[in-house]
Amino acid sequence: MLRYGGFLTFFADNSGCYNLRHVMKKITKRRFMNPKRLCWLSAVLVFMLLAGGCATQQNVQQSKPFQVQPLAKDMWQQKADNLILVLDASSSMSESYDGLEKFVIGRNFLVHFNQTMPDLPLKTALRSFGHSPAFSDKSTILNYGLTEYSRSGIAGALAEIIPAGGPSPMEKSLKALADDLKDARGKIAMVLVSDGKDMDNSPLRAARELQAQYEDRLCIYTVLVGYDENGRALLSSLSQITPGCGRAVNAMDVTTGAAMADFVETVLLRKVEAALPEMSKAGTWVFKDIKFEIDKAVLMDSSYRKLNEIVKILKVHSDIEVEIQGHTDSTASDAHNMDLSRRRAHTVMKYLQEKGVAVSRMTAKGYGESRPIDTNETEKGRSNNRRVELKPMK
Repeated sequence: MLRYGGFLTFFADNSGCYNLRHVMKKITKRRFMNPKRLCWLSAVLVFMLLAGGCATQQNVQQSKPFQVQPLAKDMWQQKADNLILVLDASSSMSESYDGLEKFVIGRNFLVHFNQTMPDLPLKTALRSFGHSPAFSDKSTILNYGLTEYSRSGIAGALAEIIPAGGPSPMEKSLKALADDLKDARGKIAMVLVSDGKDMDNSPLRAARELQAQYEDRLCIYTVLVGYDENGRALLSSLSQITPGCGRAVNAMDVTTGAAMADFVETVLLRKVEAALPEMSKAGTWVFKDIKFEIDKAVLMDSSYRKLNEIVKILKVHSDIEVEIQGHTDSTASDAHNMDLSRRRAHTVMKYLQEKGVAVSRMTAKGYGESRPIDTNETEKGRSNNRRVELKPMK
């Protein structure tokens, strides 16, 4: 064993689910020609292929990078009181799709959903169905909840559901949800992840029974793994059972942080309404309480509250483009005031950009002392003239 240890280590560490014929060529080149030794070594390689190589590849699949896109709490209101996650762990999910195991794709979808959703005061449950006998002999299991949402709790429960295997009793999992939800209060959002393969219409009947029980409290969102046509039709029909809500997506269309954030928003959140500021006669929004240090383009701490309100407005009204205008009083020369107002407008634009407002939606321009809104003969008037305005351009 020691004699072949280096080669076997190389195989396990580097080949993954490797082509055995290619490996055997390497063996013969190393002059392992004794038939008994060759037979013994082949058996060891096959064992490592099944027990180690494929597991290594699965770990690689699970560790593909995903950049979470945070959701600002002040931008959204919670619309669901309960979140139910349903994961297909049946044998068809162990098949390969687009170079990955479908079960890895489906489970990672829920992992990324859990990473993206904000901390919310809601009840959560995770139920799986199918299962390899190595995991459970039960056709459906309540893996978590129904209890208070815990990001780490959901992550831990998802990590335990391996490997995929067994039949596809989706209808049993949906019927079991009736008992899982017996103490649920308020709105219920269900996210069901499956390939929909090898199933009849019994899941539709079970879902309709749930809808009849919970009526407009229930919304069903389905996530298709793969492109099985019958599976696509089934999951699309399931998402349409709950009128006025629900959505069907393909997991491969929700692989980026931005796409997942959009899906999480659809399932759990609604946008907070942000009223537009009152418009001035000049067609601008005037902000006198955005203050700078004397003769500098450095924001004072008292300015950030108002700037954050502007960020919220521009994010909610994402179709609006603005010209950020800097204005000064008449102190100092025209040239100095023009340059100072321009730098201050750019400072505001930079802050808004750092807070997530796309720079393509903004321009910055300085007007110096050329557009006073008050007298420059008094301190109060000069203070009013030192201001920032936003002009909606679209």
